Amino acid sequence: MAEPQRVRLLNRQRRLKVDRAPLCALADDVLRGEGVAAQTEVTVVLVRDGAMAELNARFRDRPRTTDVLAFPTDSSAWPEEMPSLLGEVVVSTDRAAAQAAERGIAPARELARLVVHGLLHLLGYDDQTPRDRARMRRREDRYLEGWSEPRRR
Repeated sequence: MAEPQRVRLLNRQRRLKVDRAPLCALADDVLRGEGVAAQTEVTVVLVRDGAMAELNARFRDRPRTTDVLAFPTDSSAWPEEMPSLLGEVVVSTDRAAAQAAERGIAPARELARLVVHGLLHLLGYDDQTPRDRARMRRREDRYLEGWSEPRRR
């Protein structure tokens, strides 16, 4: 029997071509590496800047786009037989592409970094201080070290 997929990827944009399998596998690696229970699920949503700006304004009172948002879910009151939902990570593919160009890397690599970054936020990591940012960046680098971006077809 196949293991249930615990990373759900919703691609709500068409700007950036996305290879789902490697991105979902990376997200699953993060969940495993951080000791998240096997029955815990997460949703990753890919959007354009307009949708991201709306979410940022609505939930953070910042009427502008951002690269990644994390929305934790409290599923502690759910019946035991239901999988636990860690939350949702929303990533702007426009920001991923722009930041990739600034850094001289492939957009797929930056998209992967943002997914990892969002997952770490869901897991309680913070980046508000230089020390916290450095800690978070080390975790990101750890997960991205063995990840190879998908080959272009």
